Amino acid sequence: MRWLLTIFLFCSALALRADEVIRVTWKTGYAAAPPQFTRPAADYLPVFRLALNTLPESAIVTLALSQPAMLGLTPAQAAMMRPLVAERYALIAKSPVYSSVGSALPFCFAEKRPQEGLALVHVPEGVNARTPVLLFLHGYGGSFLWYQHLLAEHFTSHIIICPAYGINTSTIPSEYVQECVQAVGVRLGRPALKPVLMGLSAGGFGACDVYTKHPEHFDRLICMAAYPPEDLLLKFSREARAAFIAGGNEYFVKSGDFARRIAKVRQFAPVTQAFTVPEADHFFLLTHTTLTMAKLREWMPRP
Repeated sequence: MRWLLTIFLFCSALALRADEVIRVTWKTGYAAAPPQFTRPAADYLPVFRLALNTLPESAIVTLALSQPAMLGLTPAQAAMMRPLVAERYALIAKSPVYSSVGSALPFCFAEKRPQEGLALVHVPEGVNARTPVLLFLHGYGGSFLWYQHLLAEHFTSHIIICPAYGINTSTIPSEYVQECVQAVGVRLGRPALKPVLMGLSAGGFGACDVYTKHPEHFDRLICMAAYPPEDLLLKFSREARAAFIAGGNEYFVKSGDFARRIAKVRQFAPVTQAFTVPEADHFFLLTHTTLTMAKLREWMPRP
């Protein structure tokens, strides 16, 4: 009887492990090419790469924000982002789960095309075969740790997979994404549920492309701070479950182009949803976090 109790407690401990973030790698032929910059950002790239291997990510991002072109930002946008991102990294520094997690940015800014793929995976406490999965494609500039930390703060019961793919996920290959999901399943010792595919900004465009190629691989699509590209408007199937969220002050929202594209998608995928965050620009995930997360929770499957 005692050995049965020992086995039960051992299995229970495995099932109820505490939150953790793991690094998952896999062999791939689909990794991103090294990033290319024009001057003056190109002049800072050697120093930036050196910093990637010697400084914490918080300091690296501060350095990058001093040269906004490296992240595709204007000086005004960088100035607005600086205190918001600093707040996130302050929270990360206090987190027992995230404070010791290594950055994916050295991978994103690699000098040569990587031979392996990389993903940081948040594994919640008590993970099991029914744990919902969120796969997040990062925006332009690289896979910042604060993306995952923010998502994990609000989706505490989800496995959150954050693949790193260079600095621009708008052209991420669907093969790379599927390799990532399979590698995570192997690492966790079980196939994962169909993930929600979520993309932000450049990642939103990439997510639209990946989803329309293989909607059967995903529970649904959530596209943030982006819109369905023109060449994909006719490629959403009738069974597609897609949702789009953008800042109300975005140029493509104010021009009416966002509404036009959503209406076109709904002709083929009638349950498509859309929401604009009032008085918000491209960075509503940071500036309007509470409202944004409330809307995302409406769209996400329940644990």
